[in-house]
Amino acid sequence: MIEKDCAIIKATKGHQHVVEACSLSATRWWNKKQLNAKNTWNIPENLACLWDDLELITAREGVAHPLFPIRIESLLLALLAEKLKRDPLHPGGPLNMPHWSFRKRIFTSEMKDNQTVAPVDIIDFVLWYGHCWELETNMIVMKSERPVRRSWTLLQNMSSIHQARKLAGRDAPIYGVLTDGSKWVFMHLSNTSRYTIKVFSWDNERDRIIAQARDIIDQAAALHRKILSRSSLPTPTVHQSGRCQIREIPAPSNSSGDECGPVVEESTSETDIGPLFW
Repeated sequence: MIEKDCAIIKATKGHQHVVEACSLSATRWWNKKQLNAKNTWNIPENLACLWDDLELITAREGVAHPLFPIRIESLLLALLAEKLKRDPLHPGGPLNMPHWSFRKRIFTSEMKDNQTVAPVDIIDFVLWYGHCWELETNMIVMKSERPVRRSWTLLQNMSSIHQARKLAGRDAPIYGVLTDGSKWVFMHLSNTSRYTIKVFSWDNERDRIIAQARDIIDQAAALHRKILSRSSLPTPTVHQSGRCQIREIPAPSNSSGDECGPVVEESTSETDIGPLFW
């Protein structure tokens, strides 16, 4: 079934368009280094109880139950918290510790500031290891009720970040996850624009999902340490030299029925590089 899901992903027109438009190529079959984490994790008792309770109350509803996203948030937050407790990191210079930010949007030079945000441009979770002006994230996570059929949206957003960092002369590997809480599509883009895809099911591959997410978070911590000695941001920043930004999605206006509403950028000033949780 998992191999079938990967075949479906690669056969979709959206996936083929992104691969062609962004000049991507599939990882060679013999390269098994990516998306192959197997480390185990002693799941905290409170988290295990939460997941067990979730199984009980959703048992009759099928994989599309609206409570399944609880798995996503609880897992991602718990894994990062566990990493910071296990291996404490200290902010230095303009950096905070690795952290999650929520409900962001991809913005490229072709978009207009006042246009309505399309669902394909919305990222539910961004794992930052450095500064947003440098697009220093190694994983984005998106939620979807159809993670296999809609996985091209994840690859599209990953590619925007990847290409902007490459254009600015930065290292550009990035991971992505698209999930409904039941089926998890993991992707990786290498520095040479090769992509790897693996699909896991929570029902029988929970440990592999956890291992892979934990490995990516560990990599974020390592990347954070690598840039701690930096006294200031490079000039120009990725925002200045690239064609991609990750921006806020403001709260919807009371007078608007649109859940997202038009996006208004709060500030684009890059003169102050003080600590920023974003």
